[in-house]
This record gives sequence, C-alpha cells and structure tokens, in this order.
Amino acid sequence: MKIYPINSKEIIKLIDDEIDLHPKLEPVDLYKVLYQALYGPFHIVRDFKQLVTSISSELWMMKSVYLPIFQKIGPCYTRISLSAIKLDSDHEMNLARVECLARWILDSCVLYEDVRHHFLERWRENLDMMRQKLPSTSSAWDRANELAELGQLPSHSRVFHQHYQPHYRLVDSKLTANFDRFMELNK
Repeated sequence: MKIYPINSKEIIKLIDDEIDLHPKLEPVDLYKVLYQALYGPFHIVRDFKQLVTSISSELWMMKSVYLPIFQKIGPCYTRISLSAIKLDSDHEMNLARVECLARWILDSCVLYEDVRHHFLERWRENLDMMRQKLPSTSSAWDRANELAELGQLPSHSRVFHQHYQPHYRLVDSKLTANFDRFMELNK
C-alpha cells in the first residue's frame, strides 16, 4: 500500500505542535513523532491477544493521567492516551474497552513497502528545519541520524520519559466507526 502523503506544511505543524506540547524532548522524539505521523502503528505486533494484554498491563501500571487524551499527529494518525479508557469495577466492560482500542489499532495498521528508504528521505528533507526548531547537542542529533540511517524506530528519549511518562497508542483517526464505538464504551 502507498504511504499516506504528508506535505512540508503539515510536517512543520507536526514538529511545532510536538515541541509546544512536549518542550522537554530530544531529537529522537522528533524522529519518533515524524515516523508515527507517516506510518502509524504499522510496526506493532499484529496479535490481538498480545495487544490486549499489553494495553491492560500498561493501564494498571499507570501512575498518572497522560495528556493530551488525543494528539493529532499529521493528517491521518492520532496518539490516543490510555487515560481515555474508563476503568471501573465492571471487569468485563473494562476488557471490552481495551479490546475496542486493540481492534482500532489493528484496523489502523497498514503494511508499507520500503519504509526505511522513504523515512530516511523525509528525515533528511526536514532535518535543517527540525535542528532550527530544537536546539540540541550534536551527539543527540547524531544519534537520531544514526537511527534514521538504520531504519530503526526508537523509544522515546530518557528525558521525554522523565517529564511525560507516555502511555498512548497510535490509531487512524479517519476510522470513524472505531472512534464512535470507543467513545460509546468510554462514556
């Protein structure tokens, strides 16, 4: 399948929004949000039960609400906070809510060809702009560039984790039936 197009204005907005929302970040975090905006959750394991277990485990380990609840990243994908999942004493309903999110994530997965080459091009095209917007050490930028060369999707930086404790999943925001079902379950 063809990669969802994202133009340079959308990329600039994405980077500006990410820096505004998470001012304590590193170049690797810009790498991550750009990668996510281009490809969504295509990199995840596509096993429904494993995904449900992963979300459930993370939900019960969360110590605080992760904001924003919905973070639009580019024209297609959204980071949805696990804090959007309503938890109460009804264990079956809690499971239904988690399963609904897991289905939405899986429905959002698209298999792309040649992601490594495509991402490296987009990274290089936007590198100067990102360096101007996020002053950082040359070693931090070198690390992000190295990951881009290798085609690896990084975790958030240690600095990002220290300040934000990210608990989210990626979904295709254009899948309105999934969104409607998720919102109905989490009233």
